[in-house]
Amino acid sequence: MADVRIDENADGAALTCSFRDEAGRERRFEPQRFTRKSELKELLLSRYREGTGAAASVWGVLTGVRPTKLVHRLFDEGVPADEAVHRLQRCYGVAPDTAAELVAVAAVQRPYVLETKKKTALYIGIPYCSSHCLYCSFPSRLIGAETVSRLHDFVAAVTADLEAVTRLAAEAGLEIGSVYVGGGTPTSLPVDALAPILKAVEPLVGPGTEWTVEAGRPDTATDAKLALLRRSGVTRISINPQTMQQRLLDTLSRRHSVADIYAMFAQCRKLGFPIINMDFIAGLPGQTVADMASNMEAVCQLRPENVTIHTLALKKGAPLFRHPLRAEIPSEKTVEEMLALTRTGLAELTYTPYYLYRQQYMAAAFANVGYALPKTISAYNIEMMAERQSVLGVGPGSATKFVVQGKKLEKMYMPKDIGQYIRALPERIERRRYLCAAVYEGVNSK
Repeated sequence: MADVRIDENADGAALTCSFRDEAGRERRFEPQRFTRKSELKELLLSRYREGTGAAASVWGVLTGVRPTKLVHRLFDEGVPADEAVHRLQRCYGVAPDTAAELVAVAAVQRPYVLETKKKTALYIGIPYCSSHCLYCSFPSRLIGAETVSRLHDFVAAVTADLEAVTRLAAEAGLEIGSVYVGGGTPTSLPVDALAPILKAVEPLVGPGTEWTVEAGRPDTATDAKLALLRRSGVTRISINPQTMQQRLLDTLSRRHSVADIYAMFAQCRKLGFPIINMDFIAGLPGQTVADMASNMEAVCQLRPENVTIHTLALKKGAPLFRHPLRAEIPSEKTVEEMLALTRTGLAELTYTPYYLYRQQYMAAAFANVGYALPKTISAYNIEMMAERQSVLGVGPGSATKFVVQGKKLEKMYMPKDIGQYIRALPERIERRRYLCAAVYEGVNSK
C-alpha cells in the first residue's frame, strides 16, 4: 500500500510518500521539493524503488509507446547527441545503454523527421485475414466467412474513400511521400477485390513515393497477387513469417509451411520488389533461443532489406490470452537472450536499427525494433513513430492525423466495424475535409 501526497505552499511543491508492506511495516520519506514535471516523475520512481525494493526499469520514468519523440524534442532545442544521452539518464532515469540506443535511433531518423510540412503519408486499412493467429488481437474478419455482396460494398467504400483523399490532396497541395497498405492481411482479398483498391491508389503515387503492402502470409500471397502488386507500383513488400519453425507456425494457426515462406520470398525477388521486409516475434509460446538463432540464420541466407523484431505483447483480445499455451510463453530472461542475439546478429549483417516503439501490454522493458540495410529505411515507419507528419487514413479503423505547427495533432478515426465504416463514410469524408481546411490553405471546408 502506498500513500502519496503533493503539498504546495509559498515555497513551492513538495512530494511526501510512505509505503506499507503486507506485514504492516511502513517506510516513510520526508517531503522533498521539485520544480519540474520530469523531476516529479523521477522522484516518484526513486521513492517507489526504495520503498518497495522493486527493480529499476531501463526506461526510467518513460511510459509512452514512442520514446524517440522525447529525443527529437531535445534535438529541436539544439541539444547534441552526447548531451541528449546524459539528459535521458539524469532527468528521466533511463539506463545508459537504453539512452544511447534511443539517441542513436533518433539520429538515424532525423533527416526524415525534418521533411517539409506539405509531405503527407497515406494509410489504407484492409481488415481481413485468412485465419486468426493465436497471438493477434486486431479486429479482423475472416475472408472465407464474408459474403460476395458485403465484400463488394467494402471495396466500393474504400475506393470512394481513396477518391475523396485524391481530391483533398490536390486541393491542399499535399505530396504523398509514403503509402502503407496494412490490416489485417491485405493479400487475403481476392485479386478482383484487391485490384480496384490498388488502382485507386495509383493517382496518389509519384516517382519517389514509398509504397508498402503487408503481404504477410504466404497462404494469401499468390503469384498472381504478387504480380499485381508489382505492376501497380508497390516498392516495399512485407513478408511476415513471425518464425521459421513449422511446429510454432502450426501452434499459431498459421496455415502455411516454412517452405512456403522461402518460395514467396523467391517470387518477390523474381518480380523485382526493391525492398522486402520480414517480421519476427520473440516470446512466442514454446519458442527457444535456438529457434530465434535459426530465424537469424534465415535472415542471413535471404538478406531481406528490412527486418522487424517484435516482442510478444499479450492482449486481452488475442486467443492466446485465455489459451492453455499461455503457460508456455518464455520467461523474460529467455526473451532478453533472444533479443540480445538478434541485436548482435543483425549488427554483424550490417543492419542498423532505425525505428523503435513500445506497446501497452509488452512484457518487461522490451521494445519492437525495425532494422534496415544501408539506404533501405522505411520513411513511413519513422513518420508514424515521430508524429511530425500528417497522415491520411482510409479504410476501417484508420486514423487521419493533421500536424499543426509541427507538433499539435488534429485526429479523426474511421469506425473499426466494416458495416459502420460504410455507413459513416460520407460524414467522415466531410469531417476529414473540415480538419484539413483548418490546417492547410486552399481547401474548401464545405
